[in-house]
Amino acid sequence: MTPLLPTPDHYLFNLITMTSPDARRLWRRAIKEHFNCTCVYCGNNYEINELTLDHVKAKTNGGEDLTSNLVPACRTCNQGKGSNHWQRWMRSTFGRNHAREQLILNHIS
Repeated sequence: MTPLLPTPDHYLFNLITMTSPDARRLWRRAIKEHFNCTCVYCGNNYEINELTLDHVKAKTNGGEDLTSNLVPACRTCNQGKGSNHWQRWMRSTFGRNHAREQLILNHIS
């Protein structure tokens, strides 16, 4: 599905014209579509409703609900990572993957 607005951030600026639940749902969907419905950690593709959003910096560690802190993750990866540091967890689980790590670094910076 083609996103209705160009980036996830555009949904945040359109809260006035949409109900808050609709804006939040479309914002979350846009983040998943931005990554082509791919889990950023394992790299597998999923149906959009099978993906969760993971806080790269966990909320328990001060992470916020910002586009730059949310990435699509499959349930297995999201639960496995928990509140661990994303890069340490990812390397211990999958080994070094420069392309996947760079994808996340580009998104969070």
